[in-house]
Amino acid sequence: MPKKRGASSRGIETGGSVRGEPVERVRPTASARQRKRSQHVEQEVEIPPTQEAGYESGPRDTTLLRSYESHVAQRLWTGEVGPGDVEGSHPWQEVEETGVWYLHLRRDGIERHPVSICREDAKQLLVSALKVSHAEATIETEITRGAYVRLSWLRDVYKSNIESQNLNAAARAYLLHLVGCTIFPDKSATTVRVTYLELFRDLRTVGNIAWGAAALAYLYEQLKDASCHNTCQLAGYTTLLQAWILEHFPHIMHIERSPDYVEGMSLCRRLRPHRPVGDVVSVRQYLDRIRHEDIIWTPYVSYRPYRPFHDICWYYGYISCGSSSFPHLPDHVLRQYGHIQGIPPSPHDQLPVPPTTDIHDHYLHYEDHLLDAGRRGPVATHAGECIHGYLDWFCTVSHPYIIPHQERVLDPLPPTLPIYREEGTSTGTQNSTAHERMQALLRTDMCTSGSDGERLTQEALSMA
Repeated sequence: MPKKRGASSRGIETGGSVRGEPVERVRPTASARQRKRSQHVEQEVEIPPTQEAGYESGPRDTTLLRSYESHVAQRLWTGEVGPGDVEGSHPWQEVEETGVWYLHLRRDGIERHPVSICREDAKQLLVSALKVSHAEATIETEITRGAYVRLSWLRDVYKSNIESQNLNAAARAYLLHLVGCTIFPDKSATTVRVTYLELFRDLRTVGNIAWGAAALAYLYEQLKDASCHNTCQLAGYTTLLQAWILEHFPHIMHIERSPDYVEGMSLCRRLRPHRPVGDVVSVRQYLDRIRHEDIIWTPYVSYRPYRPFHDICWYYGYISCGSSSFPHLPDHVLRQYGHIQGIPPSPHDQLPVPPTTDIHDHYLHYEDHLLDAGRRGPVATHAGECIHGYLDWFCTVSHPYIIPHQERVLDPLPPTLPIYREEGTSTGTQNSTAHERMQALLRTDMCTSGSDGERLTQEALSMA
């Protein structure tokens, strides 16, 4: 059945109450308010699972990026969104976002997520877990207009419980404040959902929860929202996202090593970025001109003595946070594992979404749900190595450029991807393949008419 835009679940506060009472409506985010002000009413449009015609400059095959029509990159390309209006993400994120932050997955953690609660349930939870009065809980939830509390209020509750020696309640207030500031922040940056407090009822079990998997699932949901053209903000664990970007793309902005960093500390503390000069347009121009040697594919190799690589990093299945579930697909990002990247199967056909109870069971018994050795491919001899044909496939299912060529300040740099060839490939075959690839390069947007890229490619063709 074709997917309908807007038909998916929107977080853990949207379900029914455990008491059968209506749940408080989700407060409008800045993105929702912006849409309301623009007086733009989006119709419920059926999005076909495939679009044979594709888009002007990708993806030509939409079986992977099935919701690309609503992606900010599509609107940027067609000029429907101004160059600085949306802090959108690059569409590559939709292809290679899953499985990239495998460093933080626990081997022995369990996926445990709170259920949706209404405002009255939130009051009762605050009273029992944080030792506040019913009147205090009522006032706070009235101020936030829902099952939320302010981070500033939690700091006051923490101090009050410390003074009265209610140490367990103080610990719960501290932990709720911590997740509200780090792994589960919302777009307000000032409140946190009370439902997370359920995770801290028994403080002895806090360390057994798979926080990394939950943080990734929550961040994936926020990235999905941020890639839509009508979203203006990004929530989630953005510190992790920024650290990942700086480790893999060290030249995207000026960064320097923190003088306070000591080997073994969290990698988030290793680099100290400076405030970028310019705007988002300069970042898009850099991404359009990025070369293979500008990317560090395996930046965590030197960190293995402090955080070893565990088998759960090969977990192939779904991770979840609340009612939101997302696939964790190592075979889509094998270069980040130090293996040769092949053309992966479509996740829509290969990995259907299982029930939530099955997701939890699969993660708990992850040994039975690892990517098998045959699909991991050979170990790479060069960083970022991929098989012959992978780049061509990637360009058909993705959007290789952000900025249309007529608006680019500089022509794109030619790619320098190392291509893996099986033993026995003859030199003549390699020359023929190289000739075909250069001809294909000329037919793409990578070599604009009259550019140096076109001239150099024509010269290489004459010598091939």
